[in-house]
Amino acid sequence: MKKFDVKSLAAGIIIGTMGVTTVFAASGIQSANLSNTTVTLNGVSLPLSKSLVSVTMDNEQSASLYVPANELLANLGYSVNYDSNKNTLDLIPQSNTSHETADGITSDGNAVIHLANHTGQRNIAESGSFHAEDNQTLILTITSDIKGGTVDLFLFDPKGKEQRITINSTNTTKEIALEKGEWQYNCSGVFQDGGNIKIVGTIK
Repeated sequence: MKKFDVKSLAAGIIIGTMGVTTVFAASGIQSANLSNTTVTLNGVSLPLSKSLVSVTMDNEQSASLYVPANELLANLGYSVNYDSNKNTLDLIPQSNTSHETADGITSDGNAVIHLANHTGQRNIAESGSFHAEDNQTLILTITSDIKGGTVDLFLFDPKGKEQRITINSTNTTKEIALEKGEWQYNCSGVFQDGGNIKIVGTIK
């Protein structure tokens, strides 16, 4: 398709949760066709049970691609709840970043990152933040046996500078020098063949 934008995602949520006819009835649609476009995340194909829809609006030349966003968001670790009474869509992150014990790895009070995919799910989508002081070090302990994809961990220092760590099917330990301030992190990825991934970050 020629075009994909934010409004396509919003309409895709409506398509995915309320049905195609609802959004069509409420909008000036010139044409709409099912699309066989494949959706991928980090190069890994996402199997969707619903087709994408190519829609051309009135007074527009190019078609926009509308996606079944409830399925897409589910693959990214979210659930989508539609409240017809309030006419709202609620996106709920299915997070397990509660710093609980995970297969023998226990938060000892210094762990500021503790991430793992949900059992049986082939994706991870987590984010958070932590505070650091000067001259501290973040020790990342990563255990992973995922296959058919990768997971990216993005770290943002207090000035917003990004560090990207790409994780595949190997276990590794990384040390990152920290500076004083609030650090942000975002971890996301999809993998095809199951497996598990755990990321524990400890400040020393």
